[in-house]
Amino acid sequence: MEKRYYWMKFQRDFFKSLRIKRLRRLAGGDTFTIISLKLQLLSITSEGILTYNHVFGSFAEEMAEEIDEDIDNVQITIDYLLQCGLMEETEEDTFFLPYAAENIGSEYL
Repeated sequence: MEKRYYWMKFQRDFFKSLRIKRLRRLAGGDTFTIISLKLQLLSITSEGILTYNHVFGSFAEEMAEEIDEDIDNVQITIDYLLQCGLMEETEEDTFFLPYAAENIGSEYL
């Protein structure tokens, strides 16, 4: 039985990107950066798409539960990602992470 393996490439200058530098400089920025990476990894099997399923009261709350992070920190991260174009709401309840989508790969082994 073949298994499908996923990976996400990171550009060598990922942490030198102005948007990531700005995120890291916020109070709690290292936590927000980790949350951003966790959200990207959560989207790895759906080509950069995260969907709000209305199981919890908000998208941020649902994502916080999925990635085991504090809801307030997840909300701040989502707000930042939306503001700077690292996340887009493509339609109601559907969010797209363009960087993740561009850098996801998979193969069957």
